Amino acid sequence: MLVAATLLLSALVSADVYMHNPRGSNDRAGEGNQNRNNANRLFDSQNNAQGGYGVAPEMKFYEGSWLTVEWTAQHACGNDNTHCQFILQYMCGNKDAKALERIRDGTVTDRIPDNAEEAAEMNEGGVTYVYGMHESYEYYQECNRRERNKGLFKADRNINGNSARFTRQNNNGNRYGFECNEERDYYPYWHPSPWKDIAVFTTDTSMCAWIREESQNVADKGHCVAKKKENKEDAHQYNNRESCENEGGHEWVTDMNHEMDAPECLKAPWSRDNHLGNGITDTLAGHMNHYNWSLPRADDEPCIENENCDCVLRLRYNISTADYEGRPMYPGYADHTENSDDEEEESEPLIEQDPYVTVASKKLALALNTNQYGRTFQDRSHVFSIRTRPSWLDLNQRIFNLNVRGKRGNIVQCYPAVEYDFVPTNLVARHWDYVHFQWTGFDDNPNNGNNNAEGTDGTDRHNLVQIMSLNHNIPQKDTGDALEEAGLDPLFSEISDRHRMAYLGQSECLDLQELLAKNDNNQNDVDEDEGNCMKLNAASPYFDGDVVRMNRTGTFYYMSTRNNNFSNRSQKGSMTVLPILSALSIGVVVVGALLCLGSIGVGYMVVESKRNPAGSVAQAFNRL
Repeated sequence: MLVAATLLLSALVSADVYMHNPRGSNDRAGEGNQNRNNANRLFDSQNNAQGGYGVAPEMKFYEGSWLTVEWTAQHACGNDNTHCQFILQYMCGNKDAKALERIRDGTVTDRIPDNAEEAAEMNEGGVTYVYGMHESYEYYQECNRRERNKGLFKADRNINGNSARFTRQNNNGNRYGFECNEERDYYPYWHPSPWKDIAVFTTDTSMCAWIREESQNVADKGHCVAKKKENKEDAHQYNNRESCENEGGHEWVTDMNHEMDAPECLKAPWSRDNHLGNGITDTLAGHMNHYNWSLPRADDEPCIENENCDCVLRLRYNISTADYEGRPMYPGYADHTENSDDEEEESEPLIEQDPYVTVASKKLALALNTNQYGRTFQDRSHVFSIRTRPSWLDLNQRIFNLNVRGKRGNIVQCYPAVEYDFVPTNLVARHWDYVHFQWTGFDDNPNNGNNNAEGTDGTDRHNLVQIMSLNHNIPQKDTGDALEEAGLDPLFSEISDRHRMAYLGQSECLDLQELLAKNDNNQNDVDEDEGNCMKLNAASPYFDGDVVRMNRTGTFYYMSTRNNNFSNRSQKGSMTVLPILSALSIGVVVVGALLCLGSIGVGYMVVESKRNPAGSVAQAFNRL
């Protein structure tokens, strides 16, 4: 039986992980309460119930564009306290796929039924599926039939079932959407999975070669296939070649790699213990842990070419401690005989619940919960689409996505989410690169406690206006050439672009006097009025500013006028557009060009003098 799986042992505290861009769901649907309604809806996050962002209008990214993925994790990574992995994966499917295969957010908080007919239920009118779904119905059924890997570390936990639903983390085999528990808890997995690897961050980079080789992006994964169609379900129970072929009389097939490049494997970014905040990424201190993902292209996902591609992003977080004397650092390499389900062969567990330990020749009671070991945490995005580029935009042209992260409210009200901010907060591009300005929001944010923010209660809205510097808090007036007159180089050359980013295409707006008259001079009602375009109330929660070419170089600063009620911690960002060549590089190119031209000239003179020894060129050479 295959046992080379990297089960990472959890430290002794909970270690939630939350994705902030794109917006992580933490199993939420459209509910607006502080806590999510159902931790079993789509996947097992193991996260605090307050985490996650509600389903908002779908984001639409261009193929091959750069998307900054950002997250926070409660426990440490990238330092000496733990060994950890962050694993980024995605999955895409056709918008018109069959009901039991189609990726969707769903409209209810209920978990999708384990019944094919009920799982395919649609809302009245037959437009939208009721239940959210990521992994397919058949994928879960195969997992439920397949024998679990019994060569894996299990501490002193009783595994109360025989299928791949039952793991050390989930010993009762609880169902979370159509997720396969064994696949969730172990990476790289040894059976086929619909998830495609993007990047793996690890504290032990010596594992990188093996991780890349075992990724299903490049490695075939085996599964048991019945020789006769009527025996299909029987074949699914076998989890290795020997039992599949010898016991079942079926065929073991290994042809399930994703035909993609192996994932990047990188040193894990630094973050501190018990702190859902920023860390150190590369040389950047005080920035949220992140990864710049180059989104798939039509060559990777054929559904993109047909403008028919729905996708979801997955972030998994594993942490371990080195408490196993004489064991490998990653105790997933457990010996099958030491962890056998055969009671006669089973040895003493390597870790026990609340043991008594000897310190200075005396006993101490150690608080140690084996339920906390071997845990995997995760968050997933809501569904987003990937679309083809406009015909005028070359596939090799760089596109950066500029988005917004965060949730309505101050840090206490929105925790463990974060307050509003642009993503990336400090974007660096090159001259003539393109930036896709796009963000989405939710219209049912928690209102208990009146989560602090501007405009209509419960709503997210964002705009972008230029400011003099990040130390400024009031936008520059912009009428005609006012920005240039103020000594500010405009980020957007066209005033129509500046208007669109600031006012978001709002219509049917009322001016202040009309709003006051309509609301009997009640300022609170004025602020809430849907016709108050000054508060962005008439805007859609989703804004697509499309791609804009960066025609000017320099550093530009901007803010959101609506999300400024905290003032000294307002929603601001910067963009630095670099020349394609630096001044020094331009000088080197010019000098090189002159030398090249000089060499060509000398070469011409040499050839000409040899061709015509009596000519003026030859005579000039003779005088040198």
